[in-house]
Amino acid sequence: MDWVMDRTVHRGYLGLNVGNETFTDLDFADDISLLASVFEIVVLALEILHEESSQLGLEINCTKTKIQVLD
Repeated sequence: MDWVMDRTVHRGYLGLNVGNETFTDLDFADDISLLASVFEIVVLALEILHEESSQLGLEINCTKTKIQVLD
């Protein structure tokens, strides 16, 4: 999962800045959270995540996928 996430976050321009730090994702086992300041970037990141994970035979479960917008 770390390999997939490394390849996803670097291609998707993800991230939220908090002070001098940029946070791109949170992950634990097979659960992940993608972080972005613009909704369109999340959509792009999900497409990249699908592309990268499918190379390993992994699939995103759309019924468990949730998007939360804070504004």
